[in-house]
Amino acid sequence: MDTISIKTRDSYNVYLGKGILQGLPGLLNDTSYEAISGRNLIYIVTDRNVSRHYLKGIISGLKKNGYKIKYSVFSPGEALKNHQSLFKLLQTMVKRGLTRDSAVIGLGGGVIGDFSGFAASIYMRGCGFIQIPTTLLAQVDSSVGGKVGINLKAGKNLVGSFYNPVFVLSDISTLHTLEAREIICGLAEIIKSGLIFSKELFEDVLDFFRDYIGENKKTAPSVEIKKLLLSDMDFLQEIIHKSISIKGEIVRVDERESDLRMILNFGHTFGHAVEKLTRYRRFLHGEAVLLGMKIACELSLACGRVGENDLRKIRGLLNIFGIPSVKGLKAKTIFNQLGVDKKKKEGKIHYIVLDEIGRAVSETEIDESKVIACIEKVLAEQAGNNK
Repeated sequence: MDTISIKTRDSYNVYLGKGILQGLPGLLNDTSYEAISGRNLIYIVTDRNVSRHYLKGIISGLKKNGYKIKYSVFSPGEALKNHQSLFKLLQTMVKRGLTRDSAVIGLGGGVIGDFSGFAASIYMRGCGFIQIPTTLLAQVDSSVGGKVGINLKAGKNLVGSFYNPVFVLSDISTLHTLEAREIICGLAEIIKSGLIFSKELFEDVLDFFRDYIGENKKTAPSVEIKKLLLSDMDFLQEIIHKSISIKGEIVRVDERESDLRMILNFGHTFGHAVEKLTRYRRFLHGEAVLLGMKIACELSLACGRVGENDLRKIRGLLNIFGIPSVKGLKAKTIFNQLGVDKKKKEGKIHYIVLDEIGRAVSETEIDESKVIACIEKVLAEQAGNNK
């Protein structure tokens, strides 16, 4: 088991490995967080997809070690992250007898982590919170960094907190039960980490998928990508570890997203707009970010930053992963949606662009026409790929 320390004002560890979920009671016993003990209630928040695989075993293990357990199971999907569902959860927490000394466990993907973590952050002004991410995307992104929250009709994650967990337990064995499309979502985030901060990580992923890259190569089926990646669990753990470490270092320097942490939004500004415009139904989050990264890369070239050779490499890798149809999406509409993104500061949109593979910067002075042209180009290319 790897232990990755995330150094923030409230530092915590990420535990990463294969088959380590059964070690949860031991980690709880060893934690110094005073609220977690056999005397206090642990409340598990999960969804139907995850609960049928892991909930029973986790509850059994915790009860054998003297823990008192309650739980709630929700419908899966981004639609859960709304204020009605949040108030329902908070009312249930009161009815179940949770106190400030209780701990909430978010068992699932990024939606469950964001949703349950935000509830924990505001319940009685904050109770204990533990992340157990079961998707690749959540393991490398949303479970690390302390961001929790819900959506509004106007946009994604517009209500939230910075609230660090007691610890994060990432068992990569859970990825075997993950849908193939979700694997692609997590890979998108890993590739993003390499693009913005580590050329070595990008090259690792590029080399792993080298056989799929070429002028005459087509998009690889997501099932095939999943099978290939899970056939080498050591490599998978290595790139997850590197991604978590990269995010941990960025968060250490800029926990509240005032400067460096903004580079983590590479591809997300455009991706969030696409998710909102398609009502969170057509694209999974990572798929929207994949599309967003393609736009951000074109914008990087248009701004005279990233070179053609680097862009050729990036395109070659990103194009092997399929995403849903872009039918009906318009460049101008996507651009207009950018204006309500929470990443807008001082009235300006901060576009994250690449100087080169492994280095990203923020740009605010980019002409609207240039941005729209880049969006149009990617949408046209993607429409051709979807045929």
